[in-house]
Amino acid sequence: MEKIIESYESFYRRFIPYLIAFPLVIMTVVICINVVGRKLSMPFPVTVELVEALLVISVYFGVALVALEGGHVNVTFATDKLSPRTCLFIEGVGNVLAAIAFIFLSLSAWSIAVASAQVFEYRMGVLRFPLWPFKLLFASGITLMAVQLVFNAIKAFFLASGRETYAGISAMPKADDPGIG
Repeated sequence: MEKIIESYESFYRRFIPYLIAFPLVIMTVVICINVVGRKLSMPFPVTVELVEALLVISVYFGVALVALEGGHVNVTFATDKLSPRTCLFIEGVGNVLAAIAFIFLSLSAWSIAVASAQVFEYRMGVLRFPLWPFKLLFASGITLMAVQLVFNAIKAFFLASGRETYAGISAMPKADDPGIG
């Protein structure tokens, strides 16, 4: 299992930032074209629909990357006085509870996405805009978050059990404090 986690996370760290950045670049270009077009009384069609759909990719594939990097918000005043092993155990329990929630969310998202794909759901506007591919991507992103939370729980529990390292880490990752506030 350790090698599977390491391979998955290594692949995710290499590939997903590009998957997140590409839609952001497209959104920036489309919005710039739309702004210029509106000034010339020729706005870019389907700007809202396209930006909404691309945002799904950036956000829902990004949340799993944040979980992988340990970049979630932590309030540690209650756990600062506990031993590192106890903190890791609590981290593992929190990840298990979050994974259960995201598994239920992903199951629901997949049922909606599959139903949407079966009828090739579109949004009607100036142009027909397909919604079904982005519902599938949303379900994929939520599922990847659930997978990452399961992996985080496994890592935390192994480290809490006294292992020095597991899946290439010696402590649960914590994102750098940006120094704000």
